[in-house]
Amino acid sequence: MIIEAFLLAHAMFLKNNILLIIWTLAILLLTILPGGYFPKVPSFMDLFSPDKLVHFFIFGLLNIFAIFSFGKQYSFQVLRSYKTLFAMIYSISLGGITEILQGVMNWGRQASIYDFIENTIGCFIGLWIYYKLIKKKLKKNN
Repeated sequence: MIIEAFLLAHAMFLKNNILLIIWTLAILLLTILPGGYFPKVPSFMDLFSPDKLVHFFIFGLLNIFAIFSFGKQYSFQVLRSYKTLFAMIYSISLGGITEILQGVMNWGRQASIYDFIENTIGCFIGLWIYYKLIKKKLKKNN
């Protein structure tokens, strides 16, 4: 009985978070693998190059996925109650972790404070999209 409840809770956790888990793994894969073909950012003025806009997109989408995933957590009520806060913590932390890993691992990637800034801005853009567009639409449909 206890084992069945444990397995059911974990199965529901995976079901509710599969998109977030897949997107997180994709981000880790894309940001840790060697990337000598990506252009370097020499100055603050190049902060909004096409490469940096990708950071906005992937971390904005990550944050939206995290908000929805955490909002479905009935087993972990605190995640559900504070879904946007935990989504921001998760997304910004992942952005920092990827940059730290790029700096530590010698796989042809370099850590960049500008990338971390872009990752964080992307998280805030995802939060804004959630509140201004998605949440508003969800309320309208209910």
